[in-house]
Amino acid sequence: MRSHILILCSLAACLLSGCSQSDSGSDPVVPSSGSMSIGVSLPSLTTRVIETADVVKGLITSWESTDALQVFHKYTHNGAVGTMQGFTFASTGTGSSTTFAYSGAEGYSFTANNSLYAFNALPTASNYTQTYNTSNDNFTLSLSGYGSQTGTVANLRNYDAMYGTCSINGSGTPAAMGMSHLTSVLRFDLTNAAFTGTLTSVTFTYTPSSGSSILPSSGSFTLSNTGTVTTGALTGATSWTVSNIAASSGTAPVYLMTFPDTRSGTLTIIATASNGNAYYRQITLSSLSLTSGSMKAYKITLNPVTTYSFKYYMWDATAEYVSGTNNYNTITSGVATNSCKDCPTYVQIQMYIGAGTYWDSTTQWKDASGTTHTGGLWLKKKAYISGFAAGTATKSTFATPTAGIPSNTDEYFFLPANGCMSGSSAYSVGSNGYYWSSTPTSYASIAYILAFYDSSVSAGSNYCYYGFCLWSVQ
Repeated sequence: MRSHILILCSLAACLLSGCSQSDSGSDPVVPSSGSMSIGVSLPSLTTRVIETADVVKGLITSWESTDALQVFHKYTHNGAVGTMQGFTFASTGTGSSTTFAYSGAEGYSFTANNSLYAFNALPTASNYTQTYNTSNDNFTLSLSGYGSQTGTVANLRNYDAMYGTCSINGSGTPAAMGMSHLTSVLRFDLTNAAFTGTLTSVTFTYTPSSGSSILPSSGSFTLSNTGTVTTGALTGATSWTVSNIAASSGTAPVYLMTFPDTRSGTLTIIATASNGNAYYRQITLSSLSLTSGSMKAYKITLNPVTTYSFKYYMWDATAEYVSGTNNYNTITSGVATNSCKDCPTYVQIQMYIGAGTYWDSTTQWKDASGTTHTGGLWLKKKAYISGFAAGTATKSTFATPTAGIPSNTDEYFFLPANGCMSGSSAYSVGSNGYYWSSTPTSYASIAYILAFYDSSVSAGSNYCYYGFCLWSVQ
């Protein structure tokens, strides 16, 4: 069964016996040829290739010439009713209506007044197995291999597990049967104006609020003898990576077939474009309402991973930091005149802190070596701080930053946790941030700084011989 776009309704299927009826209308039929057929009708679908998904109609399917059904039934063989067994019914047609036929050993027919179970055969047979329990007539349906999805809409057909049950009437003819999906679909429309070609890789990482991840690895379902799924369990994967996702006009759609779920969780997305540029976003998925056969779509704007070419200086030094040097400015009044002259003053740092700050542990950024980090501070821009220019804004020398990212990021700017230089290498990169002010203290070897980490932001001071970074009023 190939699935391409989404659905909440079940697929209607009409099963017809390929055998003639007996004279009495109650005895099992023994066909002379040994063949049995099932005619199946599906919702209308004009083409097999569908390029878009429909969140209203849900998962729409169509039969292919390579499709097959695994049909379990207590078949009659040469007049004797046997135990439950499964036969493969192969497709003899394509499109929205086709016929599935069994043409194996002769002498088999449907048995009157018994139930029939049908499952579509996935292209990778080991991904979808059915186990029958003779003690209670239940089936256990096992699904696996879901981490191997390619993220494309065409690939969904490999994972669209379906099932159906019906009864055989007294004349040996199957009643009408409705096919149902075991799975649902998530579509992530990843957007950025730069997406005009292939995304070479996209990695999704999911942290559920409870239970298992919605990034599926395998699943197990119990189907009762009435055709109802009584239990379902999902084994989720921590992460899922797909390659070669087509992008055009700023959007790259990624499709994931998963299982019904309603839990919330945190989704982290990292994408790499064909030109090597990286993009990143972390969001919370809530109220999923993933039901069998349905689709949930999310439009997610990815932000470019910015590279920061940090330059570390001793306070107001004329050259970049070099271990063993001692070229910081020793003034004890006035303002910086060299490398730190454009940095905010001590008072301006206090106004930034007083306007409220955010510690961001998720936004990715790269240093000059190309190493990726997370961790940084969001500060409100001066244009949105009342009284900043006059120096009358609220001031604070210490605060606990709010965890997360401000909702109105246009009003803020981001300072990465750049660490500092002491000796021959940088340390605390990604966890601590240290930025010089343009204001000296009354001590020749100490100047004011902005310092922050996940639970503290302060307008403090430190020794001038450390290598801290420069920044400017924004």
